[in-house]
Amino acid sequence: MTFGRRRDRTGRLRVGSMALLLCLLILDVFVVPFALAPNSFLVRIARDVLLSLILLSGIAAVSDNRRQCVTVSAAAGAAIMIRSTAWLLPLDRISGLLDVTALLSLAILGAVVGIKVFGTGRATFDRILGAVALYILIGVVWAEAYQLVNSHIPAAYAGMTHESAPHNRATWLYFSFVTLTTVGYGDITPVTHIARSLAILEALIGQLYPAIVLARLVSLHVAADDRGRDAS
Repeated sequence: MTFGRRRDRTGRLRVGSMALLLCLLILDVFVVPFALAPNSFLVRIARDVLLSLILLSGIAAVSDNRRQCVTVSAAAGAAIMIRSTAWLLPLDRISGLLDVTALLSLAILGAVVGIKVFGTGRATFDRILGAVALYILIGVVWAEAYQLVNSHIPAAYAGMTHESAPHNRATWLYFSFVTLTTVGYGDITPVTHIARSLAILEALIGQLYPAIVLARLVSLHVAADDRGRDAS
């Protein structure tokens, strides 16, 4: 009975933490960047708080695997510490480091969530939530990469409508998800080789990801049914 209650508690923790991760990602991607003025004091606070909460909820989501938990915790700790320290320093001196740590920590979180989604086991509800969260994380990671490339190569993208657009996170989230879903409005265009390579890779992932996830979840469900029939 004790083992069963512990397993149920672990399962509820996985589902709850994945659901929280997904909700935070939706808030970070679809609400805050477009509701607050770009480069404002409030948007910086919201960005730091949401990134910290996303990473912490990711730690909780993989807490049943010690190696994955330690990996995400290390990346999250470094990112949160650097963002906290940045409030004591001039932003222009450390903005590049903030972008790099955000990119790396979110990429590591995405990789670990991907392992949870595509690993062996049953097609559980937390896997489905994780699959959706991973899809949004892919768009977020590429948005961070686009912004990082543009900060080092100002002419990497054509079609910026005003001077603040290159520094507006909402612009890069918009471009990233337009590319990921292969809508391709064409208002922002990658020009340099690295920008085009990133866009091609994201578009390819956007095409393949739904089919791969669906096939994997169906195969896990079928395998679980087969094991159930064999056991009976």
